[in-house]
Amino acid sequence: MQATDSIDMTRLSSRESKLTPEQMLEVDILLDVLYRRSGYDFSQYARSTLIRRLQNCMLMDDVAHFSHLIPKVLYEKGYMHKLLQELSVSVTEFFRDPAFFKSLEQHVFPILKTFPYYKIWHAGCATGEEVYSLAMLLKAHGLYDRAKIYATDFNDRILDKAKTGIFTEETIRQGEKNYNQLAISSTTPFHEHFSTQYHSSKIRMELARNIVFANHNLVCDGVFGEMQLILCRNVMIYFDNSLKQRVINLFDQSLHHSGFLGLGRLENLDSLDSNGRWQLLDNAATLYRKIPRV
Repeated sequence: MQATDSIDMTRLSSRESKLTPEQMLEVDILLDVLYRRSGYDFSQYARSTLIRRLQNCMLMDDVAHFSHLIPKVLYEKGYMHKLLQELSVSVTEFFRDPAFFKSLEQHVFPILKTFPYYKIWHAGCATGEEVYSLAMLLKAHGLYDRAKIYATDFNDRILDKAKTGIFTEETIRQGEKNYNQLAISSTTPFHEHFSTQYHSSKIRMELARNIVFANHNLVCDGVFGEMQLILCRNVMIYFDNSLKQRVINLFDQSLHHSGFLGLGRLENLDSLDSNGRWQLLDNAATLYRKIPRV
């Protein structure tokens, strides 16, 4: 799952504060019903974000109370799946925050070149734009053939879209702008990474062949193997502190002893690194390296 980094958290918090105790109880019961029926636990997500998305659902479904969504979850065919999709976050684009990808080139790629084979985990991959962006960048540096990229999200509908690798003209135009900002040392123009037909573009097979898309829920699932690089960008801003700590511990367990972790621009490990496990390599890009245990 992938989150936007332009959220007005003050506005969302004020919206939450207007709820009555009865409304907050309704939200708690609804989340419990979702968990018991689907296995997805949203109780540790930032409450302001959930309330905003639930209110959007209420508006679309023309209901007056949070509790009115409960019978729809229980008895209306397909509604639970629809609500789960609404509660997950899927905002992304190709080469989003180009400076982050420049930082990968500077700090991470020289180390990846020392491995004959390496693994990357992109947690919360959303519809796949940033996964394919990473594949393009690795290919430009001659690193793609020895990579295996695991792209995960808990939203199956979004994962299915990512697997198709088909994108709109608007998405391609924005991606090309970001790509050109990078000034990648490659002779391959952005559009040549796609085959275009009927006003949409499909990622070329040579960029998709080393990517494995899989369902993984950061809230409850476990270690995803030993990785040299983990990307989880603009996802944890939607988690409360206890869930953030769980996820960081999961990444610690899943990384090579001196692996790299890339977060979103509004995320950091300032309050989550009590054991001094992480070295900040680039503050602007929020790029960390795991410090080996002595």
